[in-house]
Amino acid sequence: MNDDVLPIWAEKFNFAWHSPSAATRPHGMEFFEKVIARPRKIYSPPGCTMKAGTAAHRLADDVIVDGMSQGEALRAAVALFDEHELLAHYPDDAAKFDIIKHETYTDDGGQEDTIFNLTLEHLVAGAREATTGENKVEKSQWVSVELDGLKLPYIGQMDLQTRGVVELKTMWPSLSINSKRGWKLQSLPAKPRPDHCRQVALYWKKMRRSSDNVPVHLVYANPKSYRIFSSADTDELSEANLNQALESLQQVASIRENMMARSTSVTELLQLVSPEFDHWMWREKTDEYKNAAEAAWQEASE
Repeated sequence: MNDDVLPIWAEKFNFAWHSPSAATRPHGMEFFEKVIARPRKIYSPPGCTMKAGTAAHRLADDVIVDGMSQGEALRAAVALFDEHELLAHYPDDAAKFDIIKHETYTDDGGQEDTIFNLTLEHLVAGAREATTGENKVEKSQWVSVELDGLKLPYIGQMDLQTRGVVELKTMWPSLSINSKRGWKLQSLPAKPRPDHCRQVALYWKKMRRSSDNVPVHLVYANPKSYRIFSSADTDELSEANLNQALESLQQVASIRENMMARSTSVTELLQLVSPEFDHWMWREKTDEYKNAAEAAWQEASE
């Protein structure tokens, strides 16, 4: 694939790459985002949990890579989280922000602090353990990966790079009307989540081009503790399963590319796929965003 030349259908639909995180979205939502929303500058900002995750990753970069003191890095992370503008159209966002920023919890070590501070502390502890013994640790960078049979690359952002891949994931509380506190903790997973396996598989494939030894670590953190999954002892991160994860990504992208290649217009493209408006991913979208999507499919059905 020539990096400088896009297929005609890719240029027509403003679709230049695939994203590993977008592989879990309904096809209709992904098409609306790239084909209609972005060209029209219709933007629906993310919720506070994404901002909290961004702040956590920044902390890990500051401490693990740049050698900043954890106290200084935490103050910078708190300031970054405080920049989040609450979603007026999605009341749950304000409630979640308040829980993450102000609710306290006692972790497995008996330490009491806010949900935010404990989660970040555990993420850094996990990242430090996952990078122990490495001669060099680099901070997040964008990675472009080509998969067989696809016209467009997958592009994603690796969290930490050593001889291999270190991916960091934060688990934030969810609202719960059945809980006395009004929220419940997201437990650390018993095994790596499939979507996260697909994500690290891309970065693993990219690094395998220059080395046969590419260890993979997935670090999960919540206010309670952290958990690390390693390719050295986790079946889901074995070479065979990472290759299977890549096949899954290839299948999703191939379906989308084929639909765009056979469509001569946006209307034809939308007629090939359902928007799945009942999918949970539409919940946080602004009214402008959802209304524009509904209008697009209404027009395509006429």
